[in-house]
Amino acid sequence: MGDEGPPGFDLMSALLFAYGTLMPADAESAVRAGWKPDAVRGRLYDLGPFPALIDLDDPAAGWVEGFVRPVEPDELRDRLDRWEDVEGGRYRRVEAKTRNNNLVWVYVYNRPLPPHARGPLSRWEGRRRARLAAPSDSNQGDI
Repeated sequence: MGDEGPPGFDLMSALLFAYGTLMPADAESAVRAGWKPDAVRGRLYDLGPFPALIDLDDPAAGWVEGFVRPVEPDELRDRLDRWEDVEGGRYRRVEAKTRNNNLVWVYVYNRPLPPHARGPLSRWEGRRRARLAAPSDSNQGDI
């Protein structure tokens, strides 16, 4: 857990955990798109336009609420890594275990927290900017 694979790494997990801008807007949207509620251990901060998850899997940290859904390796590498600025170093994608014992990919903030960061929080209430299609949907949404 917490291990990141190099480019071309054979992806172990087929699930994505979303806690911020990738998360569905509401419970109805979540159900329609195949998302299920879950949580990971960590510390979540509100940075204004987006959240920052740090200290993933820290047993002293609280649960960060979000949603899980199946994800294809190509979607992770080709769309979501770009959206989360993995190459630029803003986030890194790592594997973690959820409260429901799912092995998931999750994007962890990879920079020092700015002074205006608000938290830690259990849930991010900011604006959802990304729109992710259901895994079987060929329309890939906004990203």
